[in-house]
Formats: sequence, structure tokens, C-alpha cells
Amino acid sequence: LDACLGAIVWFLIGFGFAYGDSADGGFIGTGASSFAIHPADWESSYTSEGYDWAGWFFQWTFAAAAATIVSGGVAERCALGAYLVYSVVITGFIYPVVVHWIWDTEGFMSAFNSANALYGGCIDFAGSGVVHMTGGVAALMGAIFLGPRIGRFDSEGKPVTIPGHSSVLQVLGVFILWLGWYGFNGGSTLSVFALGVQYARDLARVCVTTTLSAAAGGLTVVSIEYYLSHVWDVVAVGNGVLGGLVSITAGCVVVDPWAAILIGILGGFVYKGASMLLVKLKIDDPLDAFAVHGACGFWGVFAVGIFCRPEYAYNNFAAHGFVYPGSNPSLIGVQIVTLLIEIVWVSVTSSLMFFGLKMAGVLRVPPEVEEAGMDVSKHGGDAYTVA
Repeated sequence: LDACLGAIVWFLIGFGFAYGDSADGGFIGTGASSFAIHPADWESSYTSEGYDWAGWFFQWTFAAAAATIVSGGVAERCALGAYLVYSVVITGFIYPVVVHWIWDTEGFMSAFNSANALYGGCIDFAGSGVVHMTGGVAALMGAIFLGPRIGRFDSEGKPVTIPGHSSVLQVLGVFILWLGWYGFNGGSTLSVFALGVQYARDLARVCVTTTLSAAAGGLTVVSIEYYLSHVWDVVAVGNGVLGGLVSITAGCVVVDPWAAILIGILGGFVYKGASMLLVKLKIDDPLDAFAVHGACGFWGVFAVGIFCRPEYAYNNFAAHGFVYPGSNPSLIGVQIVTLLIEIVWVSVTSSLMFFGLKMAGVLRVPPEVEEAGMDVSKHGGDAYTVA
């Protein structure tokens, strides 16, 4: 439903707030041509060759991903009405504003804004911060305002494991996501061969760095889990792979292969540390949405400031990662400032949204509905028939 509703909202207002037109300010898009996008492609003066339509479609998939991330943090107790409301608000306003800041040519933190970007602009190539941290922070706020699932913590406050119903389906989902990530990261070159510009080299490099970070993340997290529990946990492999993918998304086009491996390894530690911290704080995030997307998204943007190769950097001041010698190894500064601004924006706006839903009494389902399971009580029957 968030993908369906998000498509309509992104068409009507989200894409316009994100990309507007060339007359936009640095905070939000306002250009009328991007609201309910409607290029006159039948006219002889039309020269975009469908790029405008393709741009809307590609960016919708990112917007849908940001909203979908939140569902992992609020699973099994969020009311359907509240689910639809937050999908509209995130897809239509919270997320598009962040997109405008970082990816639009007029955004005040955009490396594509050659006129007046803050410190030359943040490098977040495919959205570790824009997409994943936005969704992860919003998921964290949702989990906090909803409170834990019934039975997640016992009477003494100790965590009670509520395992997923199918490791097979979880692993299948990870493989589907991993495959899709090549479209997510590789597709962010926005073309392979364009007039006067060839991005095939960059797309190919993106696929290599994405693969290495994912693999390193999976191996790291399963090793940590084995050290802690002496169990080779396939679920840990999956979450580690996703953490590695999120971690490399910002820098996949600007880092070397060795750096991608290191980013994935450290991303595995970031994921596991964030997951354990939330349990310690008694915040119930059923799918580790914040740990995978929020924490690893933060690390991904931060890591660019360390490992961005000077020859690949596209900051307007030629700033690059500080592990390389060069004229301006100061990229870490704008990366940190961008992260702090994004966190404040998303946490404040999503908190106001979830607080309003809670005060209206529509955020969480009643206890009896939660205990019966929403498949049975709200959606017409069991999701699975077990003989």
C-alpha cells in the first residue's frame, strides 16, 4: 500500500518538492512543471527523449523505499490508518525536502549545485543518507512513539526474542534486495552512454564496490554473531549484507575496492552495535530498520569523507577523503554537517507526525487485536496455512 499510495503522492506533490525547476530556492522545490509531471512530449519542440518521464519513475522507486523502511520499525502493532498517513507525509514532504537539499541542482547542500552549495556540497551518490537514513530515523521515531510489542520485554525488562516465521523467506528477500541494489546504485549514474558523456566505466565500478561491501558486511555480522552466541546465524548474514549495501550506497562511485571492503566490515559493526543499543534502551524495532538503514546510512555518508578518492570526487571545491594526499582532504566536514541537518529535520518532522497520530488515538491497534494478530483481525485470515 505504501508503494501504491506513494506513487500517487509522489506524482502529485513529492517530485515537485524534490526537483521543482531552475527557479527553486535551496530548501524546497516549487517549480510547477514537476508537480503532477506533464511534459508535452507530442510537440516538435520536445527534446528530452523521455528523460523526464524516466527520471520521475526512477525517483519514485527511491521514495517508495524510504517509506517502506519505516514499516520495519513499526511492524505488528501500527494501525493501518496511521501506516497510510505516515506513507503520505514521508513520500509527499519529509523525504522530498531531503532529496532537494542533496540531489537537486538548486539544493543548498547539493554537490550538483555549482553556484552556492554549502562547502561545495555533500557527496551521497545513491542515498545512504537521503533514502536510508531518512527512512531509518523515521522508523526509530515510530518505534519510540508506538512502544514495544506485547511480550517483547518481560516483567523485569529483559528482552524476549520473537523470531521471524521463516528464515528461508528472509534470505530470499535479501537476495532480491541485493540484486535490486545494482539498479539502485548502478542506476544512479542515470545513463550509460549519453551525448558527450560516458558513464559505463562508473556504473561498472559501482557494481564492484557494491558487491564487495555487501559481502564484507555479511561475513562480518555472522562472525560477530558467532562470537557472541556460538551460532552460525543465517539471519545475521542477511542483515549484514543489507548493512553493507546501505553503507556503500553513498560512496559506491567514489571509493576504491579496498575501501568498499573496509566500509562493509565497519558497517557490520555499526549495524550490530546499533541493534544491541536499541534493545538495551528497550526500543522495539522488529526488523532492525534503524540499525540497518539509519545507523548504516549515517556511516555510509560519513565514510565518504574518509575514503573518497580525489580523482572520483565531485564536490565543487574538489574536497576528497582525508586518507588520500591531495589539495583539499576536507570532505568530512560537509558530510558531517549534512548528516546533522538531515537527522534534525527527519527526527523533528516525523516525531511531530507520530505524536499527532498518538494523541489522536489512531497510531496503535488495541491489545486484543495485536495479540490475535492483524492478519486474522484486520486482513481476513491467516497469512500462512500451517498443517
